[in-house]
Amino acid sequence: MSYAKVAEELPAPAPPAQAAQTPERAEVVVDSAGLTDRGLERSRNEDAFLVATLERSLHVHRTNLPEDFQQRLAPDDSVLLMLVADGMGGHSGGDLASRVAVASVSAYIAHYMPWTPPRTMATVPSSQSLPDIRAELDHALAVGDSEVQSAGVERAMPGMGTTLTLAYVAFPRLYVSHVGDSRCYLFRNNALSRLTTDHTLAEQLRQSGRPAGVSQWDHVLWNALGGGEAGVKPEIHHVTLEPGDAILLSSDGLTKHVPDETIAAVLGQMSDATTACRQLVDAANAGGGSDNVTVVVARFGRRVVR
Repeated sequence: MSYAKVAEELPAPAPPAQAAQTPERAEVVVDSAGLTDRGLERSRNEDAFLVATLERSLHVHRTNLPEDFQQRLAPDDSVLLMLVADGMGGHSGGDLASRVAVASVSAYIAHYMPWTPPRTMATVPSSQSLPDIRAELDHALAVGDSEVQSAGVERAMPGMGTTLTLAYVAFPRLYVSHVGDSRCYLFRNNALSRLTTDHTLAEQLRQSGRPAGVSQWDHVLWNALGGGEAGVKPEIHHVTLEPGDAILLSSDGLTKHVPDETIAAVLGQMSDATTACRQLVDAANAGGGSDNVTVVVARFGRRVVR
């Protein structure tokens, strides 16, 4: 028998087994920070801010559920919550008002607002707003208004009040709820856009066609939490975020002294959110520092993980 013939009839050796390829997936990366400063002229800081991760999870200690059932109990994606409040300057208890507002609104969202998991949101087009979330954020600010009013009555400071600007991010959804003249900006593709409107008498007059001679009303608010008048009218926005976007929340201590062009330059060149916050606060103080200044920055990106 020909050994060559036998060799030809033998099956070719199987190629070495390839390691199973783990599918790639994109993961949202968030870099966020906040910073507040008394400024150069004020004796105390009446601003307050918060940056927090909101999540709901179940920690299983023991179970006889199979693995596929346990996966249903895994923590859902988290929500980024950011708030900035500016106690009304010149009013009694402005510092207390801003702290009460931030604490009560964030507590309502964390403990009482119905949880809409981001994975559930993903079943609805991101361009479509979710009415339940809009209504709950509206109610959250109403709760904050009530709490500030009550605190003012308890401490015999009925005039205390505050602005509040809130960002609720379940990427790619951004919801902004806002009263007063603190601001929320979106930075995208090297362009800065203001999402909120200043709730001042001056801005009302400008929008009604009377732009001349209204600057004296620039810091007179018609819409705020507290302030001695019951009722608040939150301004709510829904935006679909994109990788590379950044959000800025700030009190008016920043925008009094730092033009939009400078803000855009800082956000466009920032190495990280913490550094950007410091640069913006420093710019406000370098420009005059006439008021407390608070900034919160978040930048959103994606990375591929296996």
